[in-house]
Formats: sequence, structure tokens, C-alpha cells
Amino acid sequence: MKRKISVLLAILIALSVLLQGCNTPPSEPSLFSWEDFAHDPTEPAAPTTQPVDPTEPTDDPAASAAWMERNEPLLAPVSFSEMEYVRPDVDALCTGFAGVQALVEGGAAVQEVLGAFHPVYEDYIRFNTMGTIASIRNTIDLNDTFYDEENRWCEAQSPVVEQAMEKCYIAMSDSAIRNALEMLEFGEGFFLYYDENEVYSNDRVVELMQQESDLQTQYQSLQSDMTIEWKGEERLVEELLDDDTLPYRDYLQVYRLYYEKYNPIAADIFIKLIGIRKQIAEELDYASYADFAYSFYFDRDYTPEQVKQYTADIAKELSAYYYDAVYSSYDKPITMGKVMTLLKQTAASFGGEFAAAYDYMEQYDLFDITKSTSKMPGSYMTYLAAYESPFMYVSPTDDIDDFMTATHEFGHFVDGYVNCNGTSSIDCAEIFSQGLEFLSLSRANLSETDRVGLANSKIGDAISTFLSQACYAEFELRVYALPEEELTAEKLNEVFLECNEEFGMGMYGLEDVIAPGWIDIHHFFIAPFYVISYCISNDASLQIYQVELESGAGLETYRKLMSLSSGNSILALLEEAGLESPFKSGRMAELADFFDKQLNG
Repeated sequence: MKRKISVLLAILIALSVLLQGCNTPPSEPSLFSWEDFAHDPTEPAAPTTQPVDPTEPTDDPAASAAWMERNEPLLAPVSFSEMEYVRPDVDALCTGFAGVQALVEGGAAVQEVLGAFHPVYEDYIRFNTMGTIASIRNTIDLNDTFYDEENRWCEAQSPVVEQAMEKCYIAMSDSAIRNALEMLEFGEGFFLYYDENEVYSNDRVVELMQQESDLQTQYQSLQSDMTIEWKGEERLVEELLDDDTLPYRDYLQVYRLYYEKYNPIAADIFIKLIGIRKQIAEELDYASYADFAYSFYFDRDYTPEQVKQYTADIAKELSAYYYDAVYSSYDKPITMGKVMTLLKQTAASFGGEFAAAYDYMEQYDLFDITKSTSKMPGSYMTYLAAYESPFMYVSPTDDIDDFMTATHEFGHFVDGYVNCNGTSSIDCAEIFSQGLEFLSLSRANLSETDRVGLANSKIGDAISTFLSQACYAEFELRVYALPEEELTAEKLNEVFLECNEEFGMGMYGLEDVIAPGWIDIHHFFIAPFYVISYCISNDASLQIYQVELESGAGLETYRKLMSLSSGNSILALLEEAGLESPFKSGRMAELADFFDKQLNG
């Protein structure tokens, strides 16, 4: 959607699809299943990869392959268009896991168990990959009824498959061959998780997760060809908002009509999702759904209570900079073809694993950058596990900001390529997307005007990220705490407006446009309690940028973090790399000083 008027940019930033609309799903059945947003702890440890040595980078992509050992793929890499989708045989897969479980419970020797397990797990990887293919093709064309149906089917089957696998792992963890299985296959400590967590083994939880999945696909379907009645005819909302001749008053009216039509529909879906998620948390004896999501899906080493204080600090220290951030935005028309040329040149300038990853992406056509009204808005990176291949998706806007979006997702792509999807923490993964945006500012083949414009815009974006994502995180915590009788569209709108105003993003006279805007935040529906990761990783990415500005060693710091990220948690990773915790007392005040200097020279 075009940003026609600078004052309206405040609204569009506040209502935008999280940051770049970015998702970083690993190798799971669907882009929008929960397993897409956090590593599945039921998945065996991947074979160890050779970490990138930050002290010995190479600028030769061919040489990169020599020092960067990647996992051997189950299926030979092919172009994405050549990847065949075949609906998996879920009954056979579940029967296979049950068979392995029976062997374990019957006292079979470890080698016999592993001999039976390996082909079943390969089928599990194929199941995940088929679901990912269906999801990607569904998001590329939301009107494709075949992949819409297959995506829904894979989503519905995922909890059933996970349940069968979890029961198998629980049997292994309770068996006499537990230690031998860890030593030979899974890695030390793998079964500790199953000493405390039995999520998919709970039939009621699986049933609730299937209901959640169905509601998520209902929300996703709303994104296809959204229309309003405009001057006597049904018009696409996106086309109206892309019309540069549309007067400002009409532009706002389009938004009002859009929210009038879609806010009640989205609210109905969201309220049902909140109810289901609360039931899941209650069924599993968690104090709240936030506690469950932080622990189970994101494996975070910080708590919702810490986040409460953190977001309060953001509101206190940064809200005054919001409009400075808004007015620092830099716009310039550019085609997506030129964006990809810039990205390729930038990857080559980084060299080593970056150039190798881009060559791999290009060789196998592992990206989609087409523009279409039937395409899902936003951007993401996902992983095709059977092929050991990342995939990058961008829905372009034909503005120079597309370069930052593509760089953001390419940062995820490089991490997925180097670590073979081993960066299990969302907080850690987002460092490599946001961090690469900052590093690209000095290395991309840009004119000086574009470079300065994008640098200022990126600083503004960093401030907006803190404020918007902290606002969204606070909104989630508040609405999930509401009693059932208060969960209405009107109340949700009221809370969202309150949060925006507290974080400096309110605008007098436009309350009716801001209040219902929460329906555009995909993560509320698809990945609840994800958004705070953007703030935490934003802090880490800014530390990379600060190192780059001070000493030029930002790329070395980035490489060091990437070499340590596989299987790590965010606070542990930052400590290991010698960086500061975002939760350090006074940290947000320090960042406010940094932003002030960057914005005001």
C-alpha cells in the first residue's frame, strides 16, 4: 500500500504487518502452524554442522562450500517449481511411530529400535516438507483452491502426527535404553524435555489445537482479495489504497469502510482463538497462555513478567521519538527486479556464506517476489526440511523499502542455509534478519542519497519496531487477561487504542481508524506472543550496528553470533558473544541516547 502523505505514515506504521510481515518458520507442515514459529522440541537433534569461523571468512562462494558443512538432504535439491506435492499418508506415519513405540515398550535392543525409527522419521520429514510446499503455494495464490484445501488438511493433521511422535519419545524416555538412544541418536539431554512435558499426548489438547488451526486458516482466507463497496461498486481495498490520485479524505474513508466490514469478522475469529488457547493452557496446568507460549513454543529464557517491565521502559524512554521515527521514512519507487539485483550485489560484497546462500537460492529458485492481489501480504522465510533448503517470500510494494524487506528475509535465509535450520530460538533468528538490514546500509550498491535516506529510515524503523511491537505485546497480555464476558470487538478496539496512545502512537481525530487496526496484525492470530521477539532481537541487532559504526567490526560480530546460534537461547547467546542483555537496567535509556544522536546528529 502506498504511503501518500507523511502524516498518514504514522497510522500505517502502527497498523502495519509486524515489521516486514516477517515469519521465520522452520521445517514443519505449514507456514502457519505453531511449529513454524519455534523449533519443535520433539524433533531429534539435527546432525552437527560445521560452524562458520568468524575469524576466517572467505569471499569465494565456491570456497564457502569447503568450510561450511551442511546436512545431507533426504531429497536431492531441485527448483521449487519442480518440487512435487503428494498428500502424505498420515495413517501410515502414525502407525509407524506406534510400531517403534511398541518395540521400545517390548524391551527391544537399541539397534533394533533405531533401525525401525529411521525410516519413520524420514517419513515425518517428508510430511513436514509436503505441508510446507502446500503452505507456500497457498500463500502465493490464496485463490488456488487445491493448495488452500491441502494447506488446511496438513494443518489439521499436524497435531495428530505430533501426538504419535510424542508418545513414541515418551516411551523412549521411560525405557532402559534411554541413555543409549541419546548417545547414538538424539544427543545428551534430549529426553529431559519429556520428563516434564506431555503436550501432544493429551487428546483434548490435540483436539483444541485442531480447532485453533481451523480458525487460523479462516483468518488467512480473509487476506485474499478483500473488497469494499465504493461508489456503487465492489472494489479491491488494495487497489483503492494504491491509487495515487485518491484524495486524503477518501483514503481514510477506504480504511473506515474496510474496518467496518472486516473488524467484526476478524474479532469473532480472534475471540474464539483466545478461548481455545486459554483452554490449552488450563489443560496443561499453566498459569496463563502467555506462560505456555513462552515456555513451550518459544523456549524463552525470560518471562512475561520481565516483558511487562521491559515494555513499560520502552513506552517511557522512546514514545517521545515516535514522530521523529515516522518522519525519517524514506520512499522511492523501485522495481522488484532492481531490488534483487541490489540484494545479489550486496550478498557478493559480504562474500563467503552470504554469496554462497544467494547463489544457492538463485540456482534452485527458492524465492517468490511476484506481486498479486491474490497473494498473501507480508514476507517470510520458511524451510523445506527434506531438501535442506530455505525459501524466501516477499510481497513487494514497488518502493525502495522492498530492498530492506528482501534483505531482512535474506538474513533469515542465510541463517537457515548456514545452520541448516538449527537456530531454534525465534529471538536469535530475528537477529540475523534485522542485523543484516543494518549491515547492508554500508555495503549495498546505493547512491549516497539512497544510502543516507535508508540509514535514517532504518533508525526510524528501529524506534518504530520497539514502540509498535511493545505495544502489540502489551495488547496481547491485556486481552488474554480479560474475562470472557468482556471479550467483544468493541473492547478489543478500545484496548488496542489505549495501547497505541500509551506508546506514543495515537493521533487525535483518527481514533476510529487506529482502534480496529489490530486485525491487520497477523501474529495475533497466527503466532500469539511472538511479537516481543522483534524488540529483543532489535536490541541485539542495534548492538551489531553500534559495533559497525564504532569499529567496522559489525560483520565479524554478526558471523560470531551466527556461529553460536544453533540450539541457543537469546540471553545465553548474547552473553556468550559478549553482548548486553536487553533487560539490563538502564538499557532502554542508553538506546534513547543513541537514537537521539542518530536522529539529530
